[in-house]
Amino acid sequence: MTRFAIAPRIETERLVLREITAADFEPVHRIWSDPENVRFIGGEPGTPMQSWRRITNSAGQWPILNYGYWSLDEKASGEFVGLVGFADFRRDSPKGFSTDPEIGYALDKRFHGQGYGTEAMRACVDWMDEYHPGKRTICMIEPANIPSLKIAERLGYEVYEKADFEGVEILLLERV
Repeated sequence: MTRFAIAPRIETERLVLREITAADFEPVHRIWSDPENVRFIGGEPGTPMQSWRRITNSAGQWPILNYGYWSLDEKASGEFVGLVGFADFRRDSPKGFSTDPEIGYALDKRFHGQGYGTEAMRACVDWMDEYHPGKRTICMIEPANIPSLKIAERLGYEVYEKADFEGVEILLLERV
């Protein structure tokens, strides 16, 4: 089995998935502190400390779990687009929603509606299929987040349960 201490570089037609670095702090914080960007991913804008923890947590999963998050850049401009990848957050709820790799992403709103979410998540799923074949992956999405539900459907995720997560109705999806 190939071991990954850091995120491997992946290139798609328009994007570069790369290792997360400390230099990503400002754009990561811009995304996570913007109410519009976090409307469906927690709902509350984050503090600088929370953004820094996201960076270290995301990067730190690679040597422990052999998967994690990537920084995402637009290939043509080199601009930071967001964070994408898999994590195990060891969530306390919903019951049973833990230990499998959870796919997720947070893209800067400036890049919404350009197909980058689908392109980046396809690269993540393809990577997981190659290096962790047959591994079940999961995600949680609010029913009102139609764009993310469409991306998940395109990638082969199916709803297996409705649940409550911190007072918010969510759909639990899996890809087997």
